[in-house]
Amino acid sequence: MKITGRVAFLLTGCLLLAGCGGNQEADPFAGNGSTVEGQNGTGQENRDSLPALEGENGGDDEEESQGGEAERVKYRIVDGAESGDLVLAGEGWGSVYTLFLGDNSEVPVYLDGEIADRTMLEDGMKIGIAGGYVMETFPGQLGGDLEIYAYSRGTEQNPGGGYYDLCGLYLKVLDDLWERDNGLNSDVQHVSVDLSEAPGELTDGEKSAIAWIFGCQHQVESLTMTQEELAEAGYLTELELSSKNKLYQWEDGVLFRITAIQWEEGETYSLPVIKFNADKWRSPRGAYFFSDCFAVWPEMGTWSDYEIGGEAIS
Repeated sequence: MKITGRVAFLLTGCLLLAGCGGNQEADPFAGNGSTVEGQNGTGQENRDSLPALEGENGGDDEEESQGGEAERVKYRIVDGAESGDLVLAGEGWGSVYTLFLGDNSEVPVYLDGEIADRTMLEDGMKIGIAGGYVMETFPGQLGGDLEIYAYSRGTEQNPGGGYYDLCGLYLKVLDDLWERDNGLNSDVQHVSVDLSEAPGELTDGEKSAIAWIFGCQHQVESLTMTQEELAEAGYLTELELSSKNKLYQWEDGVLFRITAIQWEEGETYSLPVIKFNADKWRSPRGAYFFSDCFAVWPEMGTWSDYEIGGEAIS
């Protein structure tokens, strides 16, 4: 596969430690995204039909006649809308999927109920997919006879605002951290992306997708574990010091974290604001910090940039 946009599709080389669970949110496409049992990252070509959804179908007669299946599985486009190499996220841990929409793709895309070009899709947009199958790989690969349904920003189903494309903003923060103090990245085989305390109410699937994309960018194995979980799992080595508290280092990995500042919620000129800290850590004397970071959502735009209040090195 070729590298396009932010992500390289290394389907068998980039593994993500996946747990379970997920948060629910309002769904204009009716129903919750679902994972396929048995995502094992082996590349095995077992295919399951996309699961049907419960509840209302969210479509009208015209859309049903155009789209066939009324039931649609909901995803967030995390990355790749510009290139057509979509990375999609559902709700639960590990619910990460890929879908290739090249220039010659025959997959129909409906925008606001009308047939549209796939270039109308955007990172951050929620879409509904009907039909098709998912291959038992990690991430799951969507294919077959499927249809995509989306709504323009500013419509009732997709009003925009809130944390639209927050995944893209956090990928930018992680990239910026990677470039700082490159010595911390030497001989790295793993990265763990801890977004457990990041502002913005990302779903577990979105957190999983961000970690997978980031690992693929740098061709390392990606995890979604906290420092405590890494220590418990045996990834970290305890330092032999006289301190009463246990101190650790990660000999072949780097931990990346984005955490909310206690007073992160607010508004500037009535526009939503998030405030956060970010850091990368390898040992008590090997870390880099962004502090008092600040991002404002532009009206009807996306979370595209942020400001760093201060930087420090340990």
